[in-house]
Amino acid sequence: MDYRKYITIEPGKRGGKPCVRGMRITVYEVLDYLASGMTEAEILADFPDLTSEDIRACLAFAADRERKLVTVPREATPGPESISAIVTGPGVPVPRFVSRKAHRAARRR
Repeated sequence: MDYRKYITIEPGKRGGKPCVRGMRITVYEVLDYLASGMTEAEILADFPDLTSEDIRACLAFAADRERKLVTVPREATPGPESISAIVTGPGVPVPRFVSRKAHRAARRR
């Protein structure tokens, strides 16, 4: 399903959150209703402006967003230098916590 026909993002509406067909119903709200156990029929009864296609578009949007998330495999977890590049930018050192004993030994060298 091409959710782009159903899901819109407008900076001035609902804080720029993805909404269904320009309405003030967000994708998050529809997903939250589904996650709380509401059936499609119950959601459609509560929101007569929504259609079954709108609900499927919300699911497709969420699936596409999940697919685009970057994941790091557990075996390839980045070291402190990589994390510093992710969090603060490249070339910014990660503060190291050194014991007093190690600090004194380093100063003697």
